[in-house]
Amino acid sequence: MIQTGANISTSKINWNIINWMRGLAAIYVVINHSRSALFTDAMRYAAHVHPKADWSYWEWFNILMMQHTDLGSEFVILFFVLSGFSIAHSLNKNTDTKAFFIRRAIRLYPPYVLGIVWALVVFLIIKEDAASIFYRQTEGYKPLYIEFYKFENIKTLLYNLFYIPKDNYLTPQYWSLPFEVLFYLIAPWVVKKLRIYGLLTIGIYIFAWWWRGYVYFDDQKDPIIPQYIIDYNVYFFVGVIFYTYRDYFISKFKLKPIYSLALLAVIFELLVIIKSYLFHQDSNRITGIGMILFSFVILFSGLKYDIRIKPLENIGVFSYTLYVTHVASLFLVKLVFYKLGLNFYNIYLIYGWYFGIAASLLLAATLYYVAEYPAIRQLDRMREKTYRTA
Repeated sequence: MIQTGANISTSKINWNIINWMRGLAAIYVVINHSRSALFTDAMRYAAHVHPKADWSYWEWFNILMMQHTDLGSEFVILFFVLSGFSIAHSLNKNTDTKAFFIRRAIRLYPPYVLGIVWALVVFLIIKEDAASIFYRQTEGYKPLYIEFYKFENIKTLLYNLFYIPKDNYLTPQYWSLPFEVLFYLIAPWVVKKLRIYGLLTIGIYIFAWWWRGYVYFDDQKDPIIPQYIIDYNVYFFVGVIFYTYRDYFISKFKLKPIYSLALLAVIFELLVIIKSYLFHQDSNRITGIGMILFSFVILFSGLKYDIRIKPLENIGVFSYTLYVTHVASLFLVKLVFYKLGLNFYNIYLIYGWYFGIAASLLLAATLYYVAEYPAIRQLDRMREKTYRTA
């Protein structure tokens, strides 16, 4: 169990609050990918559709909204912090390491596989319904079959099934999932040796600043384990610390909800500006630190004032399914647009990305019952059996 001490927390947690934060992180990532998949960009829109000087208020509003959708990797960091928080709770409650790994596998692996299967299904739908896109070059893009044959290759599928993302054209969001798995593997040691883990994590983080500067490793090219150790482990550590000392942080958190909301808005705007104008949309340690502050404010204002946001709670229920399936779902929306006479890749419909968000949510809410819901039910049965035995 986590070490006890004067500042160690023991209070209960309303997990609905954590759930809506997961929902927020998931829906933001969907918005980020929907905009990039279903709208070309402002410069091409101005050149091919409507000159910038003649834009309506609606067009300016949409472009402004799009400029606030570039923090996808930063909201994945919010996922990492919440994972550290949740896993610390799970291991504090039950120190049986074998049972912990079994629970994690049952909870996470079926939806993960579903995401891979869903990507294959979407590839095949496009193959059957839009052969011209599948077999021929379209709008300057290579035929889609090239990516399909890479992805369906047995060796590639095995890589992906073992959390080594490879040629994942319709599952690019899987870049983050190996880091989750690596944290789960070391988590039982982490919560038992929190001080040693903390010293190592902070030391490596300081070294990374000296060695790598602001820039992360390339998630498409560099090995996964160095990426985790040097770039992302710190965010899970922050989540563990937030859980372990939550009572202390809650007691010291003085901002009222309205001021917390204002501070979150300021942090968000600063992150948008920093990432857009200083780093040209590249993920970096500066916005990563900013997201730690964002996570702190949203988490402890929510816990202190018992803030509930029901729509996001509902999304939080199937947020994992949403995360693993949404990019493939967006390609179905691209297919619908193509059938309606629009382009498949260079889409100039300025409001089309809203349809992508809605479609991703609806499809994920349905697919949730294929894998994630049965996995949760199985875990409930296991807990009930344990309680009966006890």
